Amino acid sequence: MISVKRNGEYGSVPFSDTKTIDIWRESFSSESERIAELGEKFMRYFMKNATREGVLFKTIKEITGDLNMPHQTLSKILKTLEDQKIIYRRNGIIGLWKD
Repeated sequence: MISVKRNGEYGSVPFSDTKTIDIWRESFSSESERIAELGEKFMRYFMKNATREGVLFKTIKEITGDLNMPHQTLSKILKTLEDQKIIYRRNGIIGLWKD
């Protein structure tokens, strides 16, 4: 089961669960409406393309091409999710924090 780490705490919710979607949306609440919309677009892309373990094996270039999104915008979205401890990035993968 995939869990989302939020502010140092883990919650046991599958990453496709609506609670997880709410957590992702909340992480963009202080961003502009455009970033929030694109953040949700990335979230749905992640859920569709990630493995059952919550790992996405795609490069930034592939993701920006698939989503028709500027590199700088995707970088801001990923940085926001990283700062919130929702995702991590390691050598060509993006993954959800697990417990």
